[in-house]
Amino acid sequence: MLERSATDRLLALVDAFDVSPAAEALFGEAIRDAARWHHEHSAVYRGLCELAGFDPAASASLAEIPWVFVNAFKFHELLSVAPEDVALTLTSSGTGGQKSRIFFDRISLERALAMVARVFDSMGLVNREEEVNYLLFAYDPQEARNVGTAYTDDNLTSFTRKRSVYHALRWDADRGEFTFRVEEAYERLLAFAAEGYPVRIFGFPAFLHKLVRFHRGLGAEPLALGRRSFVHTGGGWKKSEHEAIDKAQLRAEVEEAFGIPVANIRDGYGLVEHSVPYIECEHHRFHVSAYARAIVRDVRTLAPLPDGEVGFLELLTPYIRSMPAHALLTSDLAELGHGCPCGREAAWIAIMGRAGTQKNKGCAIAAVESLLGDERAAGRVR
Repeated sequence: MLERSATDRLLALVDAFDVSPAAEALFGEAIRDAARWHHEHSAVYRGLCELAGFDPAASASLAEIPWVFVNAFKFHELLSVAPEDVALTLTSSGTGGQKSRIFFDRISLERALAMVARVFDSMGLVNREEEVNYLLFAYDPQEARNVGTAYTDDNLTSFTRKRSVYHALRWDADRGEFTFRVEEAYERLLAFAAEGYPVRIFGFPAFLHKLVRFHRGLGAEPLALGRRSFVHTGGGWKKSEHEAIDKAQLRAEVEEAFGIPVANIRDGYGLVEHSVPYIECEHHRFHVSAYARAIVRDVRTLAPLPDGEVGFLELLTPYIRSMPAHALLTSDLAELGHGCPCGREAAWIAIMGRAGTQKNKGCAIAAVESLLGDERAAGRVR
């Protein structure tokens, strides 16, 4: 029998927030294996390694592994597998501008799905015996098959038995866009409340806020969806940024209107380019799972920063072999911390917002873009 790879042994960890020395060593082995894979199979990544003077065969710290800037995936198809090995293509859910296209081969996809399930299970969100009604502020996957959030939200309904699933973002052929039908969503929520089964609400916070306001505007009595019901928001406020409210305020309003405990109202953070879920714990912190690592880098020098200092967020994970997205520098500003009342010892991330990447573009980012331009001219990337 062939020995399993370090990555597959890492993803087999039952506790998604294992911080033991063995788990730490396993992650180090797996991410270095990933760097070697992409160095061998991606001309662009090999060029980045050469620019950085990085030898994938040599011992190196996580911070020394060359990263790819997240915006590169908006303009280039960067593959580390043959095009015919791509099993799934997803796009980011941005409301405007260029969108990322992310490619999964079968191995990367299977790893990602298993990883997501383990993270949710370790957060107490998997119960395959429980029957649940789902209200998703998400695109119907039959109408938006390749949008990353549609695929993700549909996958998340697999963690319980599904009584029914309602997708609240529907395609309007006359307007040529997806629309949120708040009255229809509210009627469905009332029906769920009457049935008495647990309810799980997933999706964009702006639509949750609109639903709460609609409920309050009717002067209706609070619903009692119960202690086994959950809310999981994610994806930002998009075009409704002007309506955004503080997360604590939104949680309080949802608890008051729908009777879901604040501890069960969790935000999520993630990128289609990264696919590792970051879910708030009961005390609303984004813990970093055993399947990933986070580094915060100085916005001027890109040097790693200690806990409590704000900089660009870099995310690392070894699961993906289809694209060189194993070390991803984002344009999000964040800080790292340790210690949480929930008892999980894994580091947590606090997201501060998105930086203006044009103003903060450093020489390393410019080097990446220059290299991509050279590779594109040579016909090795699109």
